[in-house]
Amino acid sequence: MAKKKKPPPEGPNNAYLLSFGDTMTTLLAFFIILNSLAEDQTGANLYAGTGSFMAAISTFQLSGSVGPTGQPNVSPLEESQPVYVVPDPDADPESLEKGPGTDEEDDGQRIIDREREEFSRYLNEMSARFDVNEVGRTEGEIVFDLFGPLNPQPPYLTEPYLDVVARILPLLRNDRYAVDVIVWATTPAPTAWKRATTQAYNIRREIDARGRLTPDQQRRLVSVGNVWIDKDARRPVVSFVAKKLEQ
Repeated sequence: MAKKKKPPPEGPNNAYLLSFGDTMTTLLAFFIILNSLAEDQTGANLYAGTGSFMAAISTFQLSGSVGPTGQPNVSPLEESQPVYVVPDPDADPESLEKGPGTDEEDDGQRIIDREREEFSRYLNEMSARFDVNEVGRTEGEIVFDLFGPLNPQPPYLTEPYLDVVARILPLLRNDRYAVDVIVWATTPAPTAWKRATTQAYNIRREIDARGRLTPDQQRRLVSVGNVWIDKDARRPVVSFVAKKLEQ
């Protein structure tokens, strides 16, 4: 089968001339528009901020516009000078040595314990929202850690827990003892913490009903839900902390 002969070359392609002409026409129109907008934009006018272009921006109420006098309508670029704390040259040198400083170098400078101030502020806010009482100091304490499961629904206390409750109830009848019931949350999640707090509240009510505690004894029986932070030690389910108070 004979090969088809290639057609002879037709010469250079002149299609680029059309696109070049369109480009030049577009550029010419663009420069005409720029020239009409910048007829007053001489070097001096550009420096002063005047001209038809800035006037057009002013008509559109854009930021950075200037007034007819050429001055920007902004606040002057003036900053307040920094104030440096320097010693008074007229002060008595002995007065600096008798300042109220609490550090080892009593140089009269004010010392702020930020952690203590934040803790004091926290206590004030809590006292405004809740009844806050000062916890007395203790001479010693003993902890009963129980690892057995609680009942899924109230009453939560099972037989091993009731045995411990029978041992701590006589302590509550002595005004020198207080008992804390701590239910440890299974995870640090807020839902688990809330569930542990609810269980601790109900356990306290069960102990109160079983021992028929007086108001003073109820005050010395505290229940809380807490998070176990020790990653090495095994987490108990409930801890009963019996404390002997100082007198």
